[in-house]
Amino acid sequence: MKNLIRLKYVLLLLCLQLISCEKAPIRSDVEGFWRLERFTVLSTDETVECNRLYYSITRQVTEVSDKGGNGYGTYICRTGYEDDENTLVLRDFKVRAGTGDNGNDAPVDKLRHYGIDSQEETKFRILHCNGKTMTLESGYARLELKKF
Repeated sequence: MKNLIRLKYVLLLLCLQLISCEKAPIRSDVEGFWRLERFTVLSTDETVECNRLYYSITRQVTEVSDKGGNGYGTYICRTGYEDDENTLVLRDFKVRAGTGDNGNDAPVDKLRHYGIDSQEETKFRILHCNGKTMTLESGYARLELKKF
């Protein structure tokens, strides 16, 4: 009988460990699916209206994709945070292929259509985010996104 009770406790502890291993979002208001409405290039003050460009931001990976047939492509990168989670850091953009990437670096001229000017690293200060709308700003552009 004691062995049965011990076994139940061991199984309960194992179940609790499995539940606690789930990786929760770091910033649940930032992470999710976003439509890029527009961005402003800071050096020229030019505002670019976007047509069906999307950001999918998760704890470890971000994808930017063109669903409007604009020919900009789809790219993935590593996601991180800095400055007490007030800065979103996107690193190492690659060309999306299947469920991963094809190993090729994303072309910067295509990334600029998403308000990104570096394949290696872009740091966005999170100026505003309420879970419905978000404004990000890098040294290159200020992005306005809407939750999708």
